[in-house]
Amino acid sequence: MSKVVIHIGYPKTATTWLQDIFFPNVSNFQFVSWREANRLILNSDCFAFNPKYVRDEFLVGGGNLLISSEFFATAINSGFNYGYFSYGISHKLKKSFPDAMVVIFIRRQQSLIPSAYQQYVKNGGTYSFKRWLYSGEVFRFEHLVYSRLIDHYINLFGEKQVMVYLYEDFKRNNREFMENFCQQFGMEADWDKIDFNPTNRGLRLLSLPLLKVVNHFYKKPVGRKRFICHIPGMTTVGRGVIKYLNPMPIFGRFLNEEDFLTQKDLEYIKNFYSQYNCELTKYFDRRVLEGYGYYL
Repeated sequence: MSKVVIHIGYPKTATTWLQDIFFPNVSNFQFVSWREANRLILNSDCFAFNPKYVRDEFLVGGGNLLISSEFFATAINSGFNYGYFSYGISHKLKKSFPDAMVVIFIRRQQSLIPSAYQQYVKNGGTYSFKRWLYSGEVFRFEHLVYSRLIDHYINLFGEKQVMVYLYEDFKRNNREFMENFCQQFGMEADWDKIDFNPTNRGLRLLSLPLLKVVNHFYKKPVGRKRFICHIPGMTTVGRGVIKYLNPMPIFGRFLNEEDFLTQKDLEYIKNFYSQYNCELTKYFDRRVLEGYGYYL
């Protein structure tokens, strides 16, 4: 019997590496990239959605199917939109693949938040970190209440069909983690083709302000931003900063959590998420979560 595995994110939990490096090298599953998945599922009319058409498009030739898009959990810099996107997409997925296995990766919020802000800047954003974090114009704290999305998918697909993983487990030993992951889902990977080095690295100390200056000179739909004027070609300049300048050590060390979050920010994050993170103990040992720094 063919298997369908749907990886829905969260964003900033090694999704780029999984989609670009690992999933394409799983030999016994047909891999559907996020672009193709978004085209047929995310960017389709809810009221005219045709699950049979999606199945026919994806299941060409039969066999096992592996679909991955962190947009199914809603891209953080697209705005939470009160959960409408992730809720609607979940029902599209259920109608299309009712017996699918759903894979969800989570990451402690005080680690994910600075990473998501750097992605916002990479995508053209110009807001300060404080405005991005607290204004509600782009980021919403509710987006990272993991238990709500997990429980929703369990109610929709069934407890045995939803698998939740800690990004921190993956980061600690990604090779060992993926070997166990493949064994669990019956995946066969071409290990010789897989580079286990990180992709989509964060920004360096001097790259961030430089990129924000560049971003002020083009209009790009990345949530909300401010820009002075639109100069054609500046998007290419921005990509050049990320691709060619950011890897250079002369632009300083890579930024970390402490460069963004003050003690006051951490207290706010703790007060907001601790009550919800306690619900994660249904899926993970409390000592493991505390060891990784999850606020409980």
